[in-house]
Amino acid sequence: MTQSTRDVPRYLIQSAALTLEVLLVFGRPPYRYTPSEMAQQLDVDRNQAFRCLRTLQHVGFIRLDEDDRFVLTTLVDQLAAASQPQPTLVSAAQSYLDEVSQTTGETVNLFTLDGDQLTCVDHRDGLRPVRLVTEPGRRTPLHAGACPKAVLAFLPAEQQDAVLSALPTMPRFTPHTELDPAALRLELDATRRRGYAISDLDIDEEARGVGSPIFNAAGQAIGAISVGGPATRMSPPRLAELGDLIRGAAQRISRQLGHNRPLSSPLE
Repeated sequence: MTQSTRDVPRYLIQSAALTLEVLLVFGRPPYRYTPSEMAQQLDVDRNQAFRCLRTLQHVGFIRLDEDDRFVLTTLVDQLAAASQPQPTLVSAAQSYLDEVSQTTGETVNLFTLDGDQLTCVDHRDGLRPVRLVTEPGRRTPLHAGACPKAVLAFLPAEQQDAVLSALPTMPRFTPHTELDPAALRLELDATRRRGYAISDLDIDEEARGVGSPIFNAAGQAIGAISVGGPATRMSPPRLAELGDLIRGAAQRISRQLGHNRPLSSPLE
């Protein structure tokens, strides 16, 4: 939960952000929490969680129930009534594409799930002389690339199985494209644990990148956001750093679309 100063977006009030994260947890089962339970949910100190809960209680968003657990009040209904229609994926992602682009200087892509493929619906070109080039409208299968594998890792089991069973017949973009179902399944397991996929020369022999899935309000993976660059700049430590960054961006876009659950596998 903690962030380094370098990772904190400009103008962010960290204590306010944590308090709002606490409020969002109340939208998940069992919908009632003690300070210790809340601290466990967010992986923060109990005293931090307690102060956030007392702040929300003071404002009127939560109250202490008979079993000494905090619960929401009807004040949140007023906010729900004032909410606006759900934005499109592209409109919800605009500011986050800009933020990742400015922070990293690398190429940023936004893909949406379209049948059994992904389509590039928006992008930001890299800011450096040597950079990746994105083709708007580009369609790609789900077995290679950062965004495709990020989505595939979080699809329901039957959809995953369909892709994996067809893997031997799918295109091999480079010698590093994985066409072995068992090996790719292990990679998808690792992707779910990390929260982001790694493209390591598997779709372009001169490029590496990371991508994280975007979810709608129903918890379905509907697209992904990625950041990447020339392989010479994308060392393992750099990919890990960008992975954390892109996972956070994807989660915030998902929030814009109404998703309020921790990143987890639909197979569990």
